[in-house]
Amino acid sequence: MNSVIERLMDVVEHDPAPAVYTSSYWQEYTARNTVRLEEGQLVLRGFGIGDVGRPGLPGRLLHQLERLSYRRLTTSLPQYPAVWRRTTRLARQMRFGLTFDVWKSAVILTLLADHWKDARLSPRTCAMIGDGYGFLGALIRHYVPGIRMYCIDLPKTLVFQADTHQRADPRVRISFLAQQGGTEEGPPAELALVLPQAIERVSDPIDCAINVASMQEMNAATIQTYFAFLRRRSGPESRFYCVNRVEKILPGGEVARFADYPWHDRDEVFLDGVCPYYTHYLSRYRGAHGPTVCGIRVPWVSCFDGEHRHRLVRLAPLQAR
Repeated sequence: MNSVIERLMDVVEHDPAPAVYTSSYWQEYTARNTVRLEEGQLVLRGFGIGDVGRPGLPGRLLHQLERLSYRRLTTSLPQYPAVWRRTTRLARQMRFGLTFDVWKSAVILTLLADHWKDARLSPRTCAMIGDGYGFLGALIRHYVPGIRMYCIDLPKTLVFQADTHQRADPRVRISFLAQQGGTEEGPPAELALVLPQAIERVSDPIDCAINVASMQEMNAATIQTYFAFLRRRSGPESRFYCVNRVEKILPGGEVARFADYPWHDRDEVFLDGVCPYYTHYLSRYRGAHGPTVCGIRVPWVSCFDGEHRHRLVRLAPLQAR
């Protein structure tokens, strides 16, 4: 462990769920994520932040069939073969499984890489908001050399992301932004861990921001804060990619709706619609919803709990009042 992660572990111990930025969903689920030190070693067990574990043979076969079921989509993406090769190499290097969450990271990067190529963009800074285990962020750093990345999340989840990035690149330099004011802890680095209450300390313009299936678990005030931050850091070539449930009811009764996010009619939209890679998954464990034939559930195939929508935009800057 380095000093930055040690400092983050102090935050985890004393304030694992900052009240203003923690929805009822994460008030309930944060405690289920294990983050602790045993004899100087990190012990991490994730819950509700994705699945990157290495399955046995039956699980690997199901994931292969899962990817085949999305073949119509992936064959339409010009850079997918190259991105998938990079993804498999990185996942195997890190001893991650080729799970749905790892595969969807490849699809997301391909969508962005195709757009960057068509629009002649070369992003140099990236903000990952709620990146779970952090594999998508690590994959982007692996694919876009030299990009500076800001990982913005609750304290416990940032520990998982720091561990993932270090496993992907043991030489990565990490800094930590913990609170408003003060100075950045650690030298300027390729990777910065950022607590939600410290996002205004990110002074760089943001070329690419990404949120995948986590705004649907935030309270409205936090979503507003992130959109305002991105609008202040966006320029003519900035992009924000967002994929989330159309609607999700949180344990405390809050309702997170994609349509209610603070979009603006001045935003420039490049992609918008039902998310084509978030429709179904294959697993030995049957989900609550899934396709049926003559009233009988199709084995191993489940649908996600609610439709997902994705949007790629250039957020319009905040207007002076």
